Amino acid sequence: MMSETSLDFADFYEEWFGRVYNYARNRTGSRARADEVVSDTFSRVFKSWSRFDPAKADRRTWLFSIAFRAVADHYRAEKRRFWSPLELLEEPKAPGGGPAQAAEAAQDQKDLAAALALLEDQQREIVSLRFYGGMTNRAIAGLLGLTESNVAVILFRSVRQMRRSFPGVEA
Repeated sequence: MMSETSLDFADFYEEWFGRVYNYARNRTGSRARADEVVSDTFSRVFKSWSRFDPAKADRRTWLFSIAFRAVADHYRAEKRRFWSPLELLEEPKAPGGGPAQAAEAAQDQKDLAAALALLEDQQREIVSLRFYGGMTNRAIAGLLGLTESNVAVILFRSVRQMRRSFPGVEA
């Protein structure tokens, strides 16, 4: 029989696993490394689950602050650079339209990886937290120690910069 705390954690895990995995996959560039980071993240969350104080932050912000530290710890342990731009995205799934559409989807993934690689570290982190982690600008600001408006401006400029690097896409 599960305790109330375990049940709450299990529901939380089910709800947030995908977003944390997407964030970790984007930041590490590897499924295997993302698996390690996600495992470490949820292990830390579980260990401190009963000590979480909802008056200080919401669980999502708390979760991503832990994931953020887990990614940093992972790179520190490997003594690697914080970004691996060319292998960051999942391989494109084969669309129903055949090889031509699959090739186009693969090229789009490469173009996106190249566009992300042109961003500065802080810009990539904000883009990753927003689009892969699904965090709000307010939550990102709290996590990174920025103002919400600063996050919005960085995000806007980052997306505009990325759009410019895509062939045939108007900024």
